[in-house]
Amino acid sequence: MQKFYLLFFLVILSNSAAIAQIDSLSAKDKAMLDSMMANDEFLKLMQEKEKNSVDISVGVGNGAFSAHNNAANATGIINQLIFTPSVIYRIKNGFSFGLTGFLTDNSAGKTELYQTGINGAYDYYGKKITAGISYTRYVSDRNKYNSKSLYQNDIYGYLKRAKGILQPGLSAGFANGKYKEVVFRSELVTYPIPLSIPRRDTTVLISGYDSTDNASSYFSVSANVSHDFSFYKIFSKDDEFDFTPTLIVNFGSDKLTLTHTNKIFDRLRLKRLQNKRQVESTNKFQLQSAAVSFDFTYSIGKFFLQPNLYLDYYLPETTANRLSTIFSVTAGVSF
Repeated sequence: MQKFYLLFFLVILSNSAAIAQIDSLSAKDKAMLDSMMANDEFLKLMQEKEKNSVDISVGVGNGAFSAHNNAANATGIINQLIFTPSVIYRIKNGFSFGLTGFLTDNSAGKTELYQTGINGAYDYYGKKITAGISYTRYVSDRNKYNSKSLYQNDIYGYLKRAKGILQPGLSAGFANGKYKEVVFRSELVTYPIPLSIPRRDTTVLISGYDSTDNASSYFSVSANVSHDFSFYKIFSKDDEFDFTPTLIVNFGSDKLTLTHTNKIFDRLRLKRLQNKRQVESTNKFQLQSAAVSFDFTYSIGKFFLQPNLYLDYYLPETTANRLSTIFSVTAGVSF
């Protein structure tokens, strides 16, 4: 009986000590603990992965070809603003599905939708690495002359170290497609014998609008190193600012086949033009450019703002401008 009372007394004493330990946390201590839990990036990531979400956003920039691969965008910068409204549904298991429109002014100065991107992706967030792969199908009116919609298929993947002072990574992309283009051309063509035209000249000026059916493909591999900076409670207790600078080296290859559709190329006597009916241009896989990217994200509540600046310096010999500048600003809500 005495043993029973002794055991009972010890149980009560231990429970009282446990209760005393729990109650010993002051309101300030509890607030500090809650803040630590809220500001831990890994815990936040785990919390975000526990639920599905929808992102609705509108962006503006000058990247015309790809929604993910700036190395591809740097191959052709246009002096026009491109607006990109987007809806993305993110599933807690890492998959996401999205729809993005690409709008810009046409030759008449009227804003029009020149292509729509239908995207499916998977992203993995681990303790040591982050990785992902995406496929985008670009839909456009291929019967129109549209040199801004080069690709119909765009595959992009990345691998990156999740933590550390320096976070190395690799990415690869492949895009291909067909498009129509029309340009004004003027060319002198010389022949060894006179042509059967009233003046019987041996030199003829060929000028006018030249239309082509084009097939293009682009493959890139990029090595990069970056660091993630995160800041909390800047203007509010629930806001966050992330900044990621990245140094990049791009390798790539591309192929472009132009088939002239102008009827002048069907004239049998213009043999020199017939030889130019189809032109193929190929660049082998090589070191292509060095680049730097600055990614910013500011979020408060459900709202987010994402500016991006990408500077690409082309390394092989060229007569064109070596430096390409790509920028974008995206604003949206997530719920």
